[in-house]
Amino acid sequence: MNPLKTFITCLLFFFLTGTIAVASTQQKTIIMSLPDSVLKEVIFKILPLEFGVQSETVLGSMSIDKIENLQILENKISSHITLSGHKLNLVTNIAGHNLRMKIGTLTLSFQCDATIRFDAPTQILYIRPVVTEVQSADSKKADVAAALVLLFNNREFPIEIEKLNPIIADTGSKLLNISMDIATIQLHPNTLQLNIKPRIRTINKVTAN
Repeated sequence: MNPLKTFITCLLFFFLTGTIAVASTQQKTIIMSLPDSVLKEVIFKILPLEFGVQSETVLGSMSIDKIENLQILENKISSHITLSGHKLNLVTNIAGHNLRMKIGTLTLSFQCDATIRFDAPTQILYIRPVVTEVQSADSKKADVAAALVLLFNNREFPIEIEKLNPIIADTGSKLLNISMDIATIQLHPNTLQLNIKPRIRTINKVTAN
């Protein structure tokens, strides 16, 4: 599974343990807040995240080993990320021929400020990381580190959010079905907030004579 999708799926699970507040009847939305302490716990449990790298310039596999100093700010998430690469190859083109240069392993860390954009009709969350202060453990592999950073820096990564399971209650003569769609996902200081639109319908139960 895509590591980012795994990460978001875990977040959605922990949303259920967050603070829930019902907005006014006129708005008909549910506000669900996830404090940064829970977000940090999620990260601690799912790391390291491993994924393959297949680009025109770099081949191999990588893992996100550490996400430290995480802060949820207004409209962005700030953190310090440590990556490690394994069985890396740098691909260069000479006279129309692709040549692979074996690099092996590489560890790098960088500061990352990420913004998010949520498209409600498609239920897709877009994450755009901006990378700064790149540090490589091996100065001889600086070119590879720069190529890896380009794979992430200032690019939007779409993540399809799985629908929340509906709540079904049996009232005797009817079934009450409450389905929920995420309307917005927002970042506020120390909090990740979801606005959820519930849709309520009843189903008459058929009773045998």
